[in-house]
Amino acid sequence: PTDIGQTMEDIPQDVLERSFHTILNIIRCTVCLKPSRPTICQCAAGHLVCGMCKIKVKECPDCKQPFSSTELPLYISQILEALPKRCRFTNCEVFLINDDEHQKWCGFQCDWCQIVDCGWGGPRRDLLSHIQQQHSTQLIVEGKCTLSVPQDAETKHKFAISV
Repeated sequence: PTDIGQTMEDIPQDVLERSFHTILNIIRCTVCLKPSRPTICQCAAGHLVCGMCKIKVKECPDCKQPFSSTELPLYISQILEALPKRCRFTNCEVFLINDDEHQKWCGFQCDWCQIVDCGWGGPRRDLLSHIQQQHSTQLIVEGKCTLSVPQDAETKHKFAISV
């Protein structure tokens, strides 16, 4: 083995990142290809699968072996739970520790346009751009606004406000 340092602080960042990504590859679920999280199952050959993914398949996709009914040792589950987790939203590269607030505000979570029954859906970070392009007459920006509101009192209107 190569001597990389006396303490954790001495280990170069790129070495730590490679080690972390190696661990993530080792614990990758054979179904969803994301790092497995408790509850984790394994097949007879030792491949890991998330508990939620196991429900979707009858055998291991890698080797076609059946899943073991034996639970992983508690310490393995604890180690996996202690690892940083990637944000659950597609295309987000952020790693989270514990129940980080990031996922509440992540710009990659799916959102829907509520203006005039538009039906647009996409990443939250693209919502304002969509409204600016498709619904500019219903967008209030920096206190400037021109609105066309029908006289029909039964009609409900939704407006986006950018502050």
